[in-house]
Amino acid sequence: MADGRVSDVTVVHVIPSYPPSLGGAERVAQSLVKMRYEAAPTLVLTSRAADGVTGIGESGLVRRYRALEIAQTRVAPGLAAALLRLPRGAVIHLHINSAIVPEMVYAAHLLRGARYIAHLHFDVDTCGSWAGAVLRRVWMPLVLTRVLRGAAAVVVFTENQRQVAISEYGVEPTRLVTIPNGVEASFFNDDSRVLPANPRLLFVGRLATEKNLPLLLEALAGISERFETTLVGTGPLEQQLKHQTADLGLKNIRFYGRADGEELRDLYRAADVFVLPSKSEGMSLVLLEALAMGLPVVATDLASNRELVVDGENGLLVAPDNAAGLAAALLAVVEDPDRYEHMSRSARKIAENYRWDAVADDFERLYALAGRRDRE
Repeated sequence: MADGRVSDVTVVHVIPSYPPSLGGAERVAQSLVKMRYEAAPTLVLTSRAADGVTGIGESGLVRRYRALEIAQTRVAPGLAAALLRLPRGAVIHLHINSAIVPEMVYAAHLLRGARYIAHLHFDVDTCGSWAGAVLRRVWMPLVLTRVLRGAAAVVVFTENQRQVAISEYGVEPTRLVTIPNGVEASFFNDDSRVLPANPRLLFVGRLATEKNLPLLLEALAGISERFETTLVGTGPLEQQLKHQTADLGLKNIRFYGRADGEELRDLYRAADVFVLPSKSEGMSLVLLEALAMGLPVVATDLASNRELVVDGENGLLVAPDNAAGLAAALLAVVEDPDRYEHMSRSARKIAENYRWDAVADDFERLYALAGRRDRE
């Protein structure tokens, strides 16, 4: 922590999946756990990872429950029972990035008076798939509204999320707290960057609909040989994207698979430009990491991305449905070495405002406040 103050409140992070599962929400939760678990009571309740178990304090800190996966949503019945057994006075940190788990926490609130902080990890104003549309039109107004209104506090990333939470979900402004994502110190890189003959493009994230990777591949048609492109991550669209790559005759495209820790940091260091073509984002953790590494960014013009990318200053923003515009931006960001160097310096400077230690202090104050309210 930046100021060293840690409350004595027992904090229970509840999230559908947790590292080694990869994802922005998962890594945010893990970073917050790392910041406090040695100094104060901290627990994680999550589903059992399909690809093994790793992580700090895994013997007792993280409790995993067998889960079924339905429509890309993990359902772990044992987690519901665990919530009902939590000691009174514990503060639940509910990470919301899908359905089912928020309902479980809300039920524990109704049945046992459990207090919780609701942390929104997605852009509540956009949806990037049919499933997202169902969530927005059915789940959000009927279920998410109740979950948010029952929370001791609701954490959002941006002012745009705050306004939507007020106008569409009726959350009292006094219950809303704006806390951005943060970047771990290990991702900050002060090395100067020099553009090679074939600049290296990097994407990090799930190979899923909301990340809009077909747009990136379409944008690379005709210019792919001018770059070295690495796509880091796994997901349900992997085979479809590989077929599209072949059908378009793209060159120099590498599907890397999953990466984490030092391996992921090495990939950032080796890159020259970070690309984020998403249809929707909360506050992208990988975007923050790329900026900390000094990577100029080409990203879609979403409200959440505008919080981090100043068009023409540390990157370029393009419409999420404009392949030609994305292609032009990829070429433009590397055409002038002096401009590229300026963007790289600006990227690092902006990232300095999002170091995890300061962000974690904001959460610690929130835990202490929720704990006091529970005793009142």
